[in-house]
This record gives sequence, C-alpha cells and structure tokens, in this order.
Amino acid sequence: SRGINAEYGVIERKERGSGEGVTEEEGIEDVKEEVKEEMQDEIKKEMQEEVKEGENNVGVKEEEVEKVNKEAEEEREEGTVHTNTNILVDKMKFKKYNGYKEDPYLFLESDAQAFTPIKEWYNITDDFPFGNIFVRSSENTKQRNLSVACRRIRDIIQQNENRIKVINCGLKLFSYSKPAFSKCPYRLLQSGIHYSSRYLGSKLFSVSRDDMAKVLSAGGVPKATLEADLAEKLKDLPTMIVVFHLAAEGLRPEFWVCVYATENNVKSYVTEDEKNHFRLMLGLEPLLTEREKKKLDAMEKYREKKRIEAEMGKDGEEMKESEEAKEDGAAETTEEGDHTERTD
Repeated sequence: SRGINAEYGVIERKERGSGEGVTEEEGIEDVKEEVKEEMQDEIKKEMQEEVKEGENNVGVKEEEVEKVNKEAEEEREEGTVHTNTNILVDKMKFKKYNGYKEDPYLFLESDAQAFTPIKEWYNITDDFPFGNIFVRSSENTKQRNLSVACRRIRDIIQQNENRIKVINCGLKLFSYSKPAFSKCPYRLLQSGIHYSSRYLGSKLFSVSRDDMAKVLSAGGVPKATLEADLAEKLKDLPTMIVVFHLAAEGLRPEFWVCVYATENNVKSYVTEDEKNHFRLMLGLEPLLTEREKKKLDAMEKYREKKRIEAEMGKDGEEMKESEEAKEDGAAETTEEGDHTERTD
C-alpha cells in the first residue's frame, strides 16, 4: 500500500511489512519505475503473442522468431517501440523504385560510318563538328536521329555517365528517311537548319523574296516558275532536301527553310505553324491549317444540318395543316350527306 502525506511532504510506503518513509521525489521516481516495468512486460507479452500468431499463420521459422524478439528487446531497451501492430510486416523489405531508365547518350567518332553518306550527299565541309554528334541507341537500326551538343556538354555527359541522369539535351540535325524519300539515309531537319546550314556546300541556295513566297505556298510549285538562275541550279538535282536562305532586309531577320525538291517541283518541308510564321515575316496572309479546315468543315456541316431540320419542320407543319384541312372537308361532306338523307 502507498500513500502521500501532504502535511509533511513525504511518501509513506508500507511494502511487505516495511514502514520506511521516503521523500516525495523518491516516491514519484519509484512509482514511475514500477509503471514502466509493468508497461514493458505487457508490451513484451503482446509482441510475443503476435510473433506466435505469425508463426502459426505464416509458417515463420524459429530462428527468425528469435531474431525478431531479440531486435524488439533491443528497441525496448533503447526506448523505441514498434508502431506497427504486426512485427513481421514491419520487418519486411520492399523493392526500391529507381525511376524510368533513360536511353544512353552515345557520342560517335568523327570517322563513323554513318557520316560518310551525309558528307557526300550534302557536301558538308570538313570543319563540321562530327565528334559532337550523338545518338540514343547503340543499335544501327534504332539510330533514327543524329543530334549535336557543344564540346562542354559532351565532356560533362561522358565524365558523369553513372552519376547524373540527363533527360534531354542537344539539337536534332538529321533524321532517318526511307529510300523512297531520298537516297541518303538521313535528311535535314528544320529544327537545326540554322546550325547545319553554315556547313552545307552546294545544297544551300540564296533565294529572293518572291521565290521564298512561292515555296511557302499551300502546295508545291514547278521548278520552272522560279527565277532562271535558281531553276537552272535545281534542274538536275535528285530527289532530296535542300535549303533556301533569305537574307535579312530591314527589320526582317534572315531565315532558312528546308525545301523538298523532286524531279519537277519544289515545296517547303516544314510544319504548318512554321510555314505561317515565315509567311507573316514576308508580309503574307497565313494559310488555314488542317485543324482550322476541320473546324470550318464541322461548322458548315452543323449549319447544313440545322437548315435541313428547319426545312423538314416547315414541310411537316404544311403537311399537317393539309391533312387537317382534308379531315375537315371530309367531315363537312359527311354532315351534308346526313342532312340530305333526313330531308328525303
């Protein structure tokens, strides 16, 4: 039995026949120790029961149970207790998610075999930085794009290949093309034409504003419609991508356009938005894009549908009125016949 003597400020303990008096602080500490020991015993019993249940349900080996009990005992001694009610689940190891695996950046050698047809086809100058060209796959069949990065970016990627993860970098210059499109396996891309054009030889043409406006029209134009000197240069070229360059004039900056030259025609090989952008730079009206055409067609079909529904509704009302008139006329005829019979 325990009790607190408030008058003298001491705790009177009578335990197993002992009546020694202690101070209030010592008594509180003794009570805390006893409560702590009781809680630890209860926790130990509960955890042992859970381990036994887990052993019965899951079939845990005795060695694993002893290991779990030992770890739990060490955690209790350190003052930490499991927050999970199931110790076995708390001890499970889950697979760590490392994120999406990016394709590697593989820089090609300056004398790589892939550059040989590109050099010959586009007459690329010798000062082109082929050592900064990279691909994203080691397999030749999957090297669809050839991109370029500056020397410093190349050094950072190569020296930190296993340290950092690069999501995207570089500028796309060439893309794989089918043999039916061109004899060269790679074609020039508009996204990097402002960079690659400085290294092009005979496949770069300086054109006038009128010729640039013609190739930026809705469809292709015949080569004969271009200026005489330009038409003569394009006359004997095979089917391929060439580059038209328009020099700066006034507030308008210079720009380059990829042009697809066939046997008889030429047309710009850019997106619809890029084509309209260049047309606005030349002071021309933008062309309708495919999505705008679809939107206009849908609006026209909707108006036509409403017009037909209105006409059908009007015709239906007229037919209904004519039917009602016929019914009224038939009813009047019947009334007249009845009246004649009564008169007879």
